[in-house]
Amino acid sequence: MKVAALDLGTNTFLMLIANVKQGLSLEVLEDHITVTRLGQGVHLTGKFHAEALERAESCFRRYGQILQETKVDKVIAVATAAARDVKNSEELFRMGQKYGIPIEVISGDREAQLTFLGSTFDQTPEKSVAVIDVGGGSTEVIIGKDGQFVEGQSLPLGSVRLTEQFISKHPVEQGELSKLKAHITEVFESSSLFGKRVQQVVAVAGTPTTLACLEQKTAFREELIHGHVLDLNRMKNWVNRMADMDVEERMRLPGMEPKRADVVVAGASILHQLSAMLGVPTVKTSTKGVRYGVALSWEEF
Repeated sequence: MKVAALDLGTNTFLMLIANVKQGLSLEVLEDHITVTRLGQGVHLTGKFHAEALERAESCFRRYGQILQETKVDKVIAVATAAARDVKNSEELFRMGQKYGIPIEVISGDREAQLTFLGSTFDQTPEKSVAVIDVGGGSTEVIIGKDGQFVEGQSLPLGSVRLTEQFISKHPVEQGELSKLKAHITEVFESSSLFGKRVQQVVAVAGTPTTLACLEQKTAFREELIHGHVLDLNRMKNWVNRMADMDVEERMRLPGMEPKRADVVVAGASILHQLSAMLGVPTVKTSTKGVRYGVALSWEEF
């Protein structure tokens, strides 16, 4: 079965095209990543910004053309935090239909399950593992044991959301960074996962892959980034170092994805603090995630 699985996130639209085989296996044919910043201003207005919708349509137009050329058997597009929170979500759905991409809004719990499946299906995880998916509008934390999903929660912590909420200028003022970090701690302490300890953290999405690229001083290459281990002490140093830079300086860092440069401080802060509170010294980077979980679960859609 040739499946196109789209993860329409708050910051990034991802599209995986794969041949899905029996059992938990797939053959990747194409994998596309586009930064759309769909969540621009959503925290402040509760609506999709016109500029964000224009970027989304440009992405849909390109993805729609790819889908026509590849002749997939099934198209599944899931929308997460951004579409759950806005008043004008119907504009996004109408746009998807226009380009042959039907969109389904999934709950935070379902997103957590798909994230866990997608990020661990090709690994042999430790006995207890947490998967952290730092998105633009929310962060999913999922606990698994012996390779099986146990529990997860979607937290209102995202790189775009917290940047708009706490950061007013770049370089970031120390007072604002302190308030951002305190907010992350407060949100996690109030969650049902607070106090859990795991042997391993696997991190997915743009924040950990960007940090891995920065450490290796290279543009994104899956064979180098997937499985890269991030040390929490080095991650903390990256947060402080990048907070002291303006956006243009961050853009010039070898390995930086320019469209993430303004939100990477918030994203890295989320990943660092949640991992530390789960009791691990390192984080393993995964390039997989929701779209892989969707593809492997195609029969459920």
